[in-house]
Amino acid sequence: MALCIPNPHTSLKALPATDNSAMVIVIGAGAAGLALGHALQQRTIDYVILEQDKIGNVWSRHYDRLHLHTLKQVSGLPGLSIPKDYPDFPSAAQVQAYLVQYAEHFQLNIREGVAVTATHWHANTWHLETTSGEMNASTLAVTTGIWNTPVKPSLPGEADFHGHVMHANGYKNAAPFAGQHVLVVGVGNSGSEIALDLSEHGVDTCIAVRDGAYFVPRPASAIASKLLAYELRTLPTPIAEALVKRARKDFTDIGLPPPSGPALEAYPVVGYELPEAVAAGRVKVVPAVEHFTRTGVQFMGGAAADFDTVILATGYRPTLSFIQPDQLELDNKDWPKLDEHWRSVRNPNLICLGFRYPSTEGWLQSIGRFIDEAVEGLRFD
Repeated sequence: MALCIPNPHTSLKALPATDNSAMVIVIGAGAAGLALGHALQQRTIDYVILEQDKIGNVWSRHYDRLHLHTLKQVSGLPGLSIPKDYPDFPSAAQVQAYLVQYAEHFQLNIREGVAVTATHWHANTWHLETTSGEMNASTLAVTTGIWNTPVKPSLPGEADFHGHVMHANGYKNAAPFAGQHVLVVGVGNSGSEIALDLSEHGVDTCIAVRDGAYFVPRPASAIASKLLAYELRTLPTPIAEALVKRARKDFTDIGLPPPSGPALEAYPVVGYELPEAVAAGRVKVVPAVEHFTRTGVQFMGGAAADFDTVILATGYRPTLSFIQPDQLELDNKDWPKLDEHWRSVRNPNLICLGFRYPSTEGWLQSIGRFIDEAVEGLRFD
């Protein structure tokens, strides 16, 4: 198995051995793909990681103020800690630099600049079409993450709106919105931080809340973070549910109620900065959007307001369009249905990692455990 980073322009046709009975192709060189590559390397399983851009590139595309929401002490990938000179909550640029360092440290077998355009499962083998040629493998691991395919709902009247509508994935900082009246739709972590960023730079900002959100304090102890995560995934569900509700603060009094449904299934917003901004009058909470008007939006309940820009912090869906539909069953939210080893319920030679993670534990914090579960389930038959 190659233990160096090959030239990304080398033909992929030459990569797989004639016998590819134990070859794993990993699509995506983000955190999940790199950690999986390391695990395969440790077990001397032949693999290659294909990345359409650069290692950890998604971290360079987020908004400028983004930092990890989990402590660096619990967020390092298996085998290499996040550098000690990084702050407790590293910036997006620092996370990307760490991922590059991880790949170089373990000399992971990565091909940058290679996009997978189609995949076909035939005769117990995956046949991949890529921008650099064809490849075959017995197992395909998709680790493309959840930040590449934004969900942009089409709201009634949008075509008539004279302002600007954009998804949160296009937001970098508040500079382009100076002097505007901006509505942020969605109160998850991205929506909350974008609204906060706008307000801190003097932009007149509202945030539309449909189903509420839970807010939790930023973690202060790595030991406490690990212990709490362990307890919440091992305790009986009613007890864990009660603990989560106690830990997540309720801001209903200022228009930020908890969401409907079980608390264990709701991803919390980390930090109390948005509630503090709302309480101070720097961000205004408004109801969900019913439809656009020429100059703004009308909210559920009948009230209306004018806006120059509407930013849709409405989430993302997994990037899985290159997988044959008959090989991957999706649920009603377009998430892949997987078994306990993160394998497609329709094809055990298809692994999907990094699309779901616990609502009580950050993805980087849990990644090592999930990688082990995936590798344990590998099949080469």
